[in-house]
Amino acid sequence: MIGYRQVVYGLAVTLVLHGCSWVTGTNVYVNEQYDTKPKPAGKLAIVPLAHLGPSLPCTGKCPPLEQVTDEYFQKSFEAFSGEVQTVPIATTRTFFQGKPDLLNKLVGIKWSTQDLRNDPGLRKILSGEELASIREELGNANLLLVPARFDLIPYLGNVVGYSEFQLYDLDSGSMIFSSLRNMTVNQAEEAGRGLMALVLISYSKSDFGKLYLHHEAAEN
Repeated sequence: MIGYRQVVYGLAVTLVLHGCSWVTGTNVYVNEQYDTKPKPAGKLAIVPLAHLGPSLPCTGKCPPLEQVTDEYFQKSFEAFSGEVQTVPIATTRTFFQGKPDLLNKLVGIKWSTQDLRNDPGLRKILSGEELASIREELGNANLLLVPARFDLIPYLGNVVGYSEFQLYDLDSGSMIFSSLRNMTVNQAEEAGRGLMALVLISYSKSDFGKLYLHHEAAEN
């Protein structure tokens, strides 16, 4: 049993959640055909979470989950500002809101076992023009973090979370890594969805630090 307190940056709200228990599972893929040496001038764009589902009943203050997750992505990845520049999440949300078909291609990516053996990458699902538009309209970003799956599902008084984050090189199109997680927290209602979302984002930041920047230990 753990206690969890999370302050959402930039918002006048604090989630105080006690007595939460967790069940977790993790699966990681690293593309062995990609040279994972970090880029000397890395610029990361994060695809925003766009399909978070309907809100649940809320006790207290529950700001819109899109706002909460955008703020938390931005603040979390600022920890790497000395190594990688992050495109403002507001910029990426505006960009992808104007290109829903492109967004749906990215968040719906599923690679087979065979695909994963053969240098999976964006050039296999996007046109050259689409790939170029991501780079150019997002300030010459050369890295793209995609939430290929992000589900927050209420179940019998719990919230079950599923995430798959995929990191791509926008120059070559190659996938760098993919990390999958499934978690259950015994916290219900909208507060449980908010907590689960923040924890899954925190793990995506930790995975980026360990699997791309090769930090010995990345704090959540």
